[in-house]
Amino acid sequence: MALTRKEPQLKKESGVYRDNTGATTIVVVCVMAVIMALSLGLFLSASVLVKTSGRALATEQSRILAVSFSEQVDQMLTGEGNAYESRADEEAGKAEKLSGISIWYYVKQNICDGSWVYYAEGEDSLHSAENSIRTFQMTQSGVVGEIADIVLSMYWTKAEEGNRPGKLFVETTVTIKDQTCTITDVYELGIYPVGDYEKWIWKHIEKK
Repeated sequence: MALTRKEPQLKKESGVYRDNTGATTIVVVCVMAVIMALSLGLFLSASVLVKTSGRALATEQSRILAVSFSEQVDQMLTGEGNAYESRADEEAGKAEKLSGISIWYYVKQNICDGSWVYYAEGEDSLHSAENSIRTFQMTQSGVVGEIADIVLSMYWTKAEEGNRPGKLFVETTVTIKDQTCTITDVYELGIYPVGDYEKWIWKHIEKK
C-alpha cells in the first residue's frame, strides 16, 4: 500500500495578506511633515536673529550719532573761539560764523533780547515747558547710511540770584528705525565783566 503525503491546504483568510502601500504613504507624509516643521523652525529662528541683529545695529548707530552730535554742540558752546573779551570781538566773530550754525550766539542773543524765557516747572504758564523749551529737528544719514532723525531740545534755568541765566540743558535725541538714544548735557554759565562788556563762558558740568 503506497503512502501519499497530504500537503496542508493554506487558507487565504481575510487580512492575512495586506497591501503595505498605505502604511508607506503615511510614513512618507509624516517624514515630510517633520522636515517641513524643522525647516519652518529654522526659517523663523533666522528671521528672529536677523531682526535682533538689525535692532542691535540701529541701537548702536543711534548711540554713536547721538554722542557725536552732542560733542559738536559742546564744541559750539565751550570752544575757545567763543571766549570774547569785548563786544567788538563778539560781533566780529558773529560775522565770521554767519555762514554756519553757532549755538553760542543763538543762546546768548535770544536770552539777552528777552525772546527766550527761562524754564521753571510749576512757576507759571509763561515759564512752562511749552514756552521755554526750544526744539530743532533735522534728518541725516546714520553711521552706515540709515536715515536718522535728530531732535535737539534746549532750555535754560536762571541763577539763584536775579534773572541771569544759570544753567543750560541740551538734550540730543537720535532715532534710527525704531531705536532711540537720548543724551542730556548740562552747562553752567559764568559771566565775567570786562569793562562794560559781559564775557559769557559755558562750562560743561554733566552728561547723562
